Amino acid sequence: MRSKVTGYVATRRLGLLVAATALLLDWASKAWALAAQAAGTLPLWLVEGELGARFAWNRGMSFSLLDDVAWAPWLLGAAGIVAGVWFVQWLGESRRALHQWGLGLLIGGALGNVIDRVQHGAVVDFIVLNPAGLFPFTFNVADAAISLGVVLLLLDSWRQRA
Repeated sequence: MRSKVTGYVATRRLGLLVAATALLLDWASKAWALAAQAAGTLPLWLVEGELGARFAWNRGMSFSLLDDVAWAPWLLGAAGIVAGVWFVQWLGESRRALHQWGLGLLIGGALGNVIDRVQHGAVVDFIVLNPAGLFPFTFNVADAAISLGVVLLLLDSWRQRA
């Protein structure tokens, strides 16, 4: 007979694997960005100002909202932890792969940014994807995972209603 813990994890296996992968990719990419910044090799452009890497600390949230608020890293870190716990619980409600992938990406991304806030007091941002000046923001792998996770959850919801 399986223990309750084994059963709990088994129903969330795919989502937790996706979360761990997103978290590992985020951690490795931020370690590279920190090392490249320390070595003076950033910015690094594939297309000047449009595609590449430049280093930035983000003390706020997406698009640097709350960037000047001293207590923002603590509030956002706590919100990330609460959201992560809620998403892990939500993983158990569905066996649909798209749902598990979406929540896994949200969990991995949220935890990646929480770790940055605890470790540095800010999030490491470095990816620039700004074609024709349409998206002048710097982001990271965790941010991309969160955005993709939301898209997958919306697609899953849409498919369930169709």
